[in-house]
Amino acid sequence: MTRRLTILILLLSSVASAQTTSLNGTWAFRTDPNGRGESAGWFRADYAPMEWDSLPVPGNWDLRNEYAHYAGKGWYRRTLTIPASLKGKTMRLCFEAVYHDSKVWLNGQLLGTNNSGYLPFEFDVTSLLNYGGPNTIVVCADNTFRRGAIWNWGGIRRPVRLEATEAVRIVRQHITPTVDLSKRTAAVSVKVLLQNHGTTPESVQGEVTLSAPNGYQKNLPFTATVPPKQTQEVVVSTNVSSKQVHLWHFDDPFLYSSAVTIRTDKPVVDRFGLRKIEVDNKNCAFKLNGEAIRPMGFNLVPDDRTTGNTLPLWRIKEDIDKLKELGTNLARLTHLPLPKEALDYLDERGIMTFAEIPLWGFDQLADKDKPTATEWLERMIARDFNHPAIIGWSVGNEIGDYPGTMAYVESAIQLAHKLDPNRLAVMVSHTAQRKPDAIQFSDLGLINKYGKNLGQLADQIHAQHPDKVLFYTEYGYGQLQENLDADVDAKAMVDSIRNRPYLIGGSLWTFNDYRSSFIGTKEFTENRPWGVVDVFRQPKKAWHSFRRETAPIRSLTVSNVSRNSATVVLTPRRVLDLPAYTLNGYRLVWKALDRNGRFVQGGFSNLPTINPGEAPIQQAVQWATGSASSDAVQIALISPLNYTAYDTTIYFSKPQSPTVLAAISGRTEQNDLRENSGTVRVTFAPAPMATGYKVRYGTDGLSNETVLTMNPYVDVPKLAFNKTYQIALIAVNPAGESEPTSVRSVKVELDSYVPPAIQYVESADRGFFVGYATQADDYLFQIQYTTKSGDYTNAPILQSDTKGVLFVPNLTNGQPYFFRLRRLKHNNYQTAWSEERTVTPDGGQLPSVPNVQGVIRQPTEVIVCFEPVRKATGYVLEYRQTGSSTTATDTWTKVDINAAQGGYFHLSGLAKNTPYQFRMASLNAVGQSDFSPVIDAQQYAEVRRNR
Repeated sequence: MTRRLTILILLLSSVASAQTTSLNGTWAFRTDPNGRGESAGWFRADYAPMEWDSLPVPGNWDLRNEYAHYAGKGWYRRTLTIPASLKGKTMRLCFEAVYHDSKVWLNGQLLGTNNSGYLPFEFDVTSLLNYGGPNTIVVCADNTFRRGAIWNWGGIRRPVRLEATEAVRIVRQHITPTVDLSKRTAAVSVKVLLQNHGTTPESVQGEVTLSAPNGYQKNLPFTATVPPKQTQEVVVSTNVSSKQVHLWHFDDPFLYSSAVTIRTDKPVVDRFGLRKIEVDNKNCAFKLNGEAIRPMGFNLVPDDRTTGNTLPLWRIKEDIDKLKELGTNLARLTHLPLPKEALDYLDERGIMTFAEIPLWGFDQLADKDKPTATEWLERMIARDFNHPAIIGWSVGNEIGDYPGTMAYVESAIQLAHKLDPNRLAVMVSHTAQRKPDAIQFSDLGLINKYGKNLGQLADQIHAQHPDKVLFYTEYGYGQLQENLDADVDAKAMVDSIRNRPYLIGGSLWTFNDYRSSFIGTKEFTENRPWGVVDVFRQPKKAWHSFRRETAPIRSLTVSNVSRNSATVVLTPRRVLDLPAYTLNGYRLVWKALDRNGRFVQGGFSNLPTINPGEAPIQQAVQWATGSASSDAVQIALISPLNYTAYDTTIYFSKPQSPTVLAAISGRTEQNDLRENSGTVRVTFAPAPMATGYKVRYGTDGLSNETVLTMNPYVDVPKLAFNKTYQIALIAVNPAGESEPTSVRSVKVELDSYVPPAIQYVESADRGFFVGYATQADDYLFQIQYTTKSGDYTNAPILQSDTKGVLFVPNLTNGQPYFFRLRRLKHNNYQTAWSEERTVTPDGGQLPSVPNVQGVIRQPTEVIVCFEPVRKATGYVLEYRQTGSSTTATDTWTKVDINAAQGGYFHLSGLAKNTPYQFRMASLNAVGQSDFSPVIDAQQYAEVRRNR
């Protein structure tokens, strides 16, 4: 008999107190396009899965070429043996997320169904397991449901586990902190939900332990009697004194912990923050901890073309780190519930968000008499209740045109307030220029609009709803392009919404490009190019344009520049600017670089508090290069969380010449035979210190040149067929142009056709992904790969019609591979092969060793400068004193760095006049890399500052 999921959702718990068995790994898989799996008994334990494929869990089937466009039911199955020693425990089968609709069987018995692709669910399987013997789990996932313009990635997309607990267990805790700003004290209430799976009442003694890195600790014991087969709530409360209060802030996201224990079990631990959010409609203010702030942000589509929507920790951290570097402090962020790891990292890195259930557009679920949306809202709030990054619950996005929306939003907002009276309850409106509109029920006026008249549109909405503080949850002009040269007039766009008291911020759509087949998608790669980074997270020119506009200061200018000194002026934001908030704990860092971009020397200065509307800060900086050459200096404003909030580079030297990899000529389109429609594609390895590239070319000398590009290739346009051209590549930066590369002669052949431009290559477990440009009439794509460079005599060819990205599977991790790419058109026309590329599958591999560029020293503190490692989830920094006979030279002090990207780390508390050494290792899901070579810290001169 099918069990109602709404009952099981009450049982979702933290896993710290449970004995867990991961069910991640390789599962058997089969598509079911004809819908016959259930009638054919694919769920039966004795069913023999002949000729089934195998796929990883967690994973998405549409990451594989053969299933890239499959929509429908996909079946997964695996067997496992449960130790006999677990008999007598309460056993639960737990899924973090399966997209979208799913059914689950255990040993041929239907456990139940789930109708959300983003929320966890579980089943009590105590009585159904075969202890000491084999057990078969079968999952049918159906990705037919598609939400908005995002891709419907199919499969068991998040981890699966089996949990074993005693009869009485901790289901969850809900922590409610209340801050008194006038006294700078706080009250904390913890509601613990216990469940008894047994057949007799159970008396339980337990304890809640509150703690924090500032030394705060409070033990709160409790007792409870839990009836059989029921749950019981226990509430404990305490106060936090002013000396022990440390408020959570987006630049200082301080976290407390609450650990709940019963018996001698391991504790269930959740974290929380002390912060106060206020919406002052009368005075047009949005306040965090009593400070009126005007924050900005970006929307995130939480997927990519190489991990789908599985969201491994490295993808979560890289995205959030990049969002923080873009100045993101508040955003609705995404249309769907994020996994716990993502919310944890938002808590840790200080991005405020509204958690939203996936209702969008003319949505029949926006109906108060239909239970689905309400169930999603209840489940989301129950799971995500403790995250300080979540400041409100969103009940839907752009649903204003659906007939039942007004009643639904009013009812859903009331429910959100009932479930969580201490957070905002909101909806996102694209129809707020009308009245009535469901925005009237929202605690904050969240609005979406697009076009060149964003300010006027906001004025119209304000006229209709003058009692609402507004925030642009989405704004933009339109889609860009996916190539890295794509840009937009970010200043004009943001200027159009600035200086309106009632409009306290905005969030651009979007941070990233994303896979989509939605109507109007511009690119033939199935990538919807709204983002300031592409689907692989490579920054476009638009990244730099928006970074200047969403930075916490108006400008950072440099004058009086010499080879060892400069004057820096930091101009604060205006009071009604966007963004605008007080800056505490920021630093100015400068690094001198040599012609290879390597660190030479540097310095840093701790800045005073900077308030909006204040006078500019002028600071003289200097660096002593000694015998080393200083070819550039980077100057950066660094946040308290070590993010680069604003930077600029002054170049003293031209870049070195780049290295040309290949020059391939031919037609640019299959049937374009017009005169002067040929091209030469020049691919190259980047040159140090270059900011752009161009090609000089001509039939008799180098009299023409292409426009500058950030792409890793240059297409020379409008060339005549059957003519020979001389070409040379040049790297450029603001100091000038490199020497041209050696001149190549290339004949533009009419019967040749250029291959797809390779845009990105990414290592994967037992394979690799290749991202490439795609044309409207592309038919097939082929990759040929080998372990010996240049030898393709017997190399296999992989073929697929997937546009934008290919996956090459079944390779050996740690083995370098070489490959080349081409396209096929109709009539079996083949393009030339691309240049050769190399890649090494990285499954099960430790991360690379980070490159520590240098350590900049002040008397008791340092800035460690390093290059981030791809797919890292964190770093370990170790340091030790040197030059003292009383100090063991092999005694290292360890510091964990909880960040994936960045490039700076501030460390304080060092002893004056004492030399130190440093080394660093990177972390990933496999483990820790080797340490970098030991490096010494150096101390530099003091700086002068004027206000």
